[in-house]
Amino acid sequence: MMGYGRRAARYQCEGDEANVRPPNPPFEPDPVPAKNYASDLVAHADAITQSRSGERTRLNLLAAGARLLDKSGYRDLNVAGICEAAEQAKGTFYVYFETKERFLLELLRSYVPYELTTYPQLSPKMSAYPATKIWITWYERTFAQNAGILRCMVQRSELDPDVQRIWHERNRHLVDRAVHEVVSRLTRQPKDPELLRNAIRATGGMLDQSLFERSRIHAGPGLERMDGEHLIELHSILSYRALYGRNPPRGEVPTRLRPLLDLP
Repeated sequence: MMGYGRRAARYQCEGDEANVRPPNPPFEPDPVPAKNYASDLVAHADAITQSRSGERTRLNLLAAGARLLDKSGYRDLNVAGICEAAEQAKGTFYVYFETKERFLLELLRSYVPYELTTYPQLSPKMSAYPATKIWITWYERTFAQNAGILRCMVQRSELDPDVQRIWHERNRHLVDRAVHEVVSRLTRQPKDPELLRNAIRATGGMLDQSLFERSRIHAGPGLERMDGEHLIELHSILSYRALYGRNPPRGEVPTRLRPLLDLP
């Protein structure tokens, strides 16, 4: 993935402002790299030194399921496939999980706190637009790295009330964190905190719909044909305008997108 600093340098060579460099390079520091939950589960399993560990087997089964979800939908996931991918006998699965549905529930429930641990640490001194861009970059890349789990979570939430609660809990935690980040960068406290919260939920919904289409969760207007980095730039500008009521600093926006700042 191209770092923000390198992309910023490239943008300085475009358009009429080729020789103008903002005093502060935009979008630094780089966001925390997106992480894959299946790889994290395997790393935790490998860290267990006991030669015959039930916890290591359980983690490897969960990791195998997560990786299979990246390749196919949850309906196509089956116990035999999970055990084959984890190099375990089929009967071993039922030592740890009663059914495939219970297996999925545990996988999805454990993903939520994991995702929150990967949230980028943003300095309170960072200005609002770079912070917005880093948050959106983290969210989009983390979603892409764990699309199978999140696709399963969204689709199963329409059928299973327990999964729906997990999905809503995840979103509530993310909105809480986003509210904190926005409020910390406002010059005065919002008069209506609930209105701000709803605005964040609405802009987050826009972001989710774009990701749902690109991750084959729901059909959409064709955004899967667009470059992911370009969409990050667009979502950052639109979210910033919606939440802060103004344009981002012109020098921190790529030249090709600056015409958007001229729209009323």
